[in-house]
Amino acid sequence: MKKMNNEVINNEEYDLICKYLKIRYESNMSQRELASKIGIAQSTIARMEKNMHSISIGNFTKILSALGYKLDIVKKEVKDE
Repeated sequence: MKKMNNEVINNEEYDLICKYLKIRYESNMSQRELASKIGIAQSTIARMEKNMHSISIGNFTKILSALGYKLDIVKKEVKDE
């Protein structure tokens, strides 16, 4: 678990947001452009990025889609103990 701005988030959520940020930066798309493209407030994207604040899965999938990606579910690998 990581604590960002008094909010505790799990490692998987943190890693997912970091991957998203890398994609947005590589796409050279501003928060404002991205928000306009998908019809959400720029402040929603800023809060997610700056505060590592959770957003709805619906908005997150819209964000990824606008960047040319999709969210997928994969089975975790089980480690032998």
